Amino acid sequence: ALAEYRGAAVSSELLTWLIRLGFSSQVLQAAHEFVGAELDHADMSWEVYEALGGTGDPLDVPEGALIASQGIGRPTFERCVLACLDRYCLAETLAAPLFVSMAEGATEDAPKQALARIVDDLETQKALGWAILDEAREQDGKLVEALAKKHLPTYFTRVERAWGVMPEGWVEPVGPHEKGYGLIPRARYKREFYQAIAEEVLPRLEQRNLPARTAWGKRKKM
Repeated sequence: ALAEYRGAAVSSELLTWLIRLGFSSQVLQAAHEFVGAELDHADMSWEVYEALGGTGDPLDVPEGALIASQGIGRPTFERCVLACLDRYCLAETLAAPLFVSMAEGATEDAPKQALARIVDDLETQKALGWAILDEAREQDGKLVEALAKKHLPTYFTRVERAWGVMPEGWVEPVGPHEKGYGLIPRARYKREFYQAIAEEVLPRLEQRNLPARTAWGKRKKM
């Protein structure tokens, strides 16, 4: 619930930037719909949390956790490009196959319904970052390329540590019972992550003349 709620908060901030920067109405509407979908996902996730016996408020977090953290203090266009690369072109694209995997194994009603809705929204949500990136390149392609060259290695490092690394001494807590609630084992995260990097993220960035493979090679390996 928190991840989806934070996604709505950050995306609403992004939408404000896009309006100020004069992005197309198609991109603005897509960003607006993205915010609404994230709020719906958060509500459904909260219902799952309660159905499974969760207590407390998962949204009780510091305000600073609900803002875009990329490029604070930089011009709006730069912040927009950095958030686009980090949170949307990378994170949203990489998360898509993970949600599909979760949905495949879910058998319990509440998580199954929530994941089915999230999966239905995946393609449109995944498309937002790439649409923003394309228009940003039209506005200032050289600056976009420079920002990608500088920051992509850091962003690749972060997502690989989150999804692509098996911690030393890892004891897998997800078994058949947990899979029924939409959880997937760490090894599945790792496999889906590297496949999406190879088949989705790197090719899409390279199609836009961004130094994807060079940046991937410069990430900090664990």
